[in-house]
Amino acid sequence: MSKSKNKNFLPVIEHIEDALDQSKNAGTFPPYRPGDTTEGREDVKYPPIRGPLGNERKKIIAGNYAKPPNTDEGQPLWRGSDGNEKLNRRVFSSHSVYVPQDENFSIVGTTGNYCKYYFKELYAANHLGALECDEYPFASTEQGAAKDKINYSVRAVYTSYNQNHGDALQAFYGEYRLITYDPEKTPTKVSDSPFWVKIVD
Repeated sequence: MSKSKNKNFLPVIEHIEDALDQSKNAGTFPPYRPGDTTEGREDVKYPPIRGPLGNERKKIIAGNYAKPPNTDEGQPLWRGSDGNEKLNRRVFSSHSVYVPQDENFSIVGTTGNYCKYYFKELYAANHLGALECDEYPFASTEQGAAKDKINYSVRAVYTSYNQNHGDALQAFYGEYRLITYDPEKTPTKVSDSPFWVKIVD
């Protein structure tokens, strides 16, 4: 992705860049702190408090083209199987959100998402539908939020940017014929289509 050539979704690129940068990603949301679990995180209705509290940890997020392939950050992404997007997004959206430690913040019902809590001032300043909750790794991958419920990042971005990036990602999948991961047919992932994210100016 190019910052100069893909300005129609530049804020999404900047979000991904921060998520992949371990010198910055301790400041991404949801925060990862001592005592938080990852895969075993029990109730996603209760996101980690926004903070900062000063004990936020860096995250290990896959798909970074700039990292050696033998590192966790340098592991590839795979296009997810059918239904993956719903599973991934269900971790941080489309459910009630409660943060009793933080000004009794709550959204009851199926319209809640973590972005409405972590970026509540931005939502308050914009009209309904102006913002969407962008996530990395992409919801369409096997490595999304359902895979590891802390080592991912969400950020509120304007809807047009998020949708433009979604269109570009689908075009990328089509152009390079990235097949979806099917664990029954390809248990070793040898015949799958791994890919990485490279961000350039």
